[in-house]
Amino acid sequence: MVSKLLALEAYPNLRDLDFRILRGVEMKMRHYKWVPLEEIAHFSRIDVETTSFRLGKLDDLSLVRRRSDMGYIGYQLTIHGYDVLAIRALSRKGIIEAISTAQIGVGKDADVYVGITPAGERVAVKFNRIGGRTASRKAGYHSHVFANKRHTSWLYVSRLIAKKEYEALVLLSPIAKVPRPIAWNRHVLVMEFIEGRELAELRDSDLEKSEAEKILDDVLSEYLKIVRFGIVHSDMSEFNIVLTDDGVLLIDWAQYIPTAYPESYELLKRDITVLLNAFRRRWGVKKEFEEVWPAFDEAWNESLGEKRKVEAGEVEGW
Repeated sequence: MVSKLLALEAYPNLRDLDFRILRGVEMKMRHYKWVPLEEIAHFSRIDVETTSFRLGKLDDLSLVRRRSDMGYIGYQLTIHGYDVLAIRALSRKGIIEAISTAQIGVGKDADVYVGITPAGERVAVKFNRIGGRTASRKAGYHSHVFANKRHTSWLYVSRLIAKKEYEALVLLSPIAKVPRPIAWNRHVLVMEFIEGRELAELRDSDLEKSEAEKILDDVLSEYLKIVRFGIVHSDMSEFNIVLTDDGVLLIDWAQYIPTAYPESYELLKRDITVLLNAFRRRWGVKKEFEEVWPAFDEAWNESLGEKRKVEAGEVEGW
């Protein structure tokens, strides 16, 4: 599925006034499900008539949505409006100068595009899409971000998840083969651009059994370092492995859980089982769980005694 980044079409048509209004809607959504027109005007320091007119334009661009059957006129920020605010913030900070319409990745709750820095370097720009695709399932695999949170808008949840993945990559990039994080803003994560191919995209005939065995060994070796450090991916699969000229890269760390949490043990078992089953099913690599698990069991237990472990509650969301 290809997702169109509507924010790129809307962005050139926006004035500073529009960004102030969008920011007003965003801020006031902390207190209102549908933000009253008058509250937006007050925040933006603009008269109500002008605010209403500009909000009509923003509604036409799908950056906000309007509702008038509640006894007052109210507005919500859409995911496209959130995109616009994040792009502007990253641009003003000198992180990105442009974003290509070329989509390089799409998942169950995120889209990835190519960005260009002011220095002309390519970066990966990941837009989290919690709610747009996963609201019906309540994004159960991200339920941890709801704990002790007053705000439950899907925009806010997407922000928490982007921040959580950024923090995971900051922790892991010095010690394992994961994408190098560059910045995050709201629900958007900027990472180094990687030339490679997702393992799941390969046909079964693209790899010889010996090649697949080498890849699996490399993945397990990298994952073992990460577990020993004190982190469990909790969603490890062929969809989260990228093959590059330098070897394997483990991606998508938004669902990670510290080993300090007891449930991480069973999640780690599931990760290893999923990996072994995928390589057995697709390339006939027969590596038994009983053969692999002892090293991970030892690493998991070691991590609990390491001073460098990720403490419970240290990272927002835990």
